[in-house]
Amino acid sequence: MITEFNRFERFLRIDRITSKSELMRARAVYIIGLAFVATQIINQLTMLYSYGGLTFDHAISVIACILVLVTIFFLRITKRFQIYAAIFSVLIILATMSSALNQNTGINSALLPFLVLGIVVNGFICGWRATSVFGVSCLIIVWALWWVSSNYSYTPVFDVEKFTDRNFQRAVQASLATVLITMVGAFFSKNMHEAFGDLEAGIIEAQNSDRAKTDFLATMSHELCTPMNGIIGMNDILEETDLNEDQRELTTIIRDSGRDLQTIIGNVLLFSQLEAGRVILDDSPFDLRTTLTAAMKPYAALAATKGIVCTTRFAPTVPAMLIGDKVRTAQIINALLDNAVKFTDAGAIELSVHGGADAQGRAALLLVVTDTGIGIAPEDSIRIFDRFTQQDGSIKRRHGGTGLGLTLARGLAEHMGGELNVRSDLGTGSSFTVRLQYDVAGAEQNAWKVAAE
Repeated sequence: MITEFNRFERFLRIDRITSKSELMRARAVYIIGLAFVATQIINQLTMLYSYGGLTFDHAISVIACILVLVTIFFLRITKRFQIYAAIFSVLIILATMSSALNQNTGINSALLPFLVLGIVVNGFICGWRATSVFGVSCLIIVWALWWVSSNYSYTPVFDVEKFTDRNFQRAVQASLATVLITMVGAFFSKNMHEAFGDLEAGIIEAQNSDRAKTDFLATMSHELCTPMNGIIGMNDILEETDLNEDQRELTTIIRDSGRDLQTIIGNVLLFSQLEAGRVILDDSPFDLRTTLTAAMKPYAALAATKGIVCTTRFAPTVPAMLIGDKVRTAQIINALLDNAVKFTDAGAIELSVHGGADAQGRAALLLVVTDTGIGIAPEDSIRIFDRFTQQDGSIKRRHGGTGLGLTLARGLAEHMGGELNVRSDLGTGSSFTVRLQYDVAGAEQNAWKVAAE
């Protein structure tokens, strides 16, 4: 059902509306219109049962439905909502008139629901001003109907002497109800649209603030890289001098801490670049096996200290030479391997690559990192990709980290036109799958084309 409504809104070009207020107005137009058509279908069936056949009322109902459907269709062409409110108001007024003047019965009980409907329609689509105008118009119509009905020469339903008094009282009651409903409708309509306006202004302000924060992070991270590189470089030079054991231990601490900080700064810088859409992808030939094997080595050494076995496996159909961004590919795998080693205390970690090339020289690959670690609860499988997020505070205290690794991995994968998904159960390990596409490089591309043919 939701998919059908999405298709319907794409047909009406409502999906292009960015303002929440305008989106609400557009939806009010077609939802109210479709609801009207649905009620008329029921009305036609009951009239067919009551009258024993098709009547002039059926034709009027069909014409009204066609007019409403045409009105909804015009949402494709224009989003001037005053037009739709005016059309619906005219239909409501005509329905009120036909109900009130039917068989010279004057103002009957069917009048008020139509007036309420008109006030609600104008309130949703246009706002409190349209609601007020419609309410004043309804008052004029009520007393015009009273004047007309009070001059009837006969009435087949009521006693003539009592009809005038009853009709006047109905006009008074309808007027009081209309005034009350208009005031309430205008009040809620005004507050509703103002709330939407404030909400949109708040969203824009938050987006601007988030963008400014991202720009600040990008600038500051870049500025921090230069002195950090200087510190690490000077420490490397210092380590090459004649140092005693205590001094060498201190320089080792400086080196390790500096590189950890450098990694954090690099992650924050990459995150801010992704947020700002400033990540530029490289399209150069690279050897996938060499790249991923090199990415695995430092993590395999770290895992070995915990007694964890790390393996790398490539399907025979995976091309060796690809055209794409080598650095970003390695960064994605680094983030997944770092996560796997961090949260695995026993067992194994495997990096496997599957897929192959098609006749057009495009390689669709699956890069899978599987571990036997603590796993992820189903309710956390989406949240772990949120920035600065880990499964819970106790894990963060135990393992540390900024909580940006998986966020960066998914952001890079999506920026490269792919996706990153996870399959996991708590206590049984995790499997992260990256789907990426590359061009096959050079002579190997021609070989794959020949093989495909």
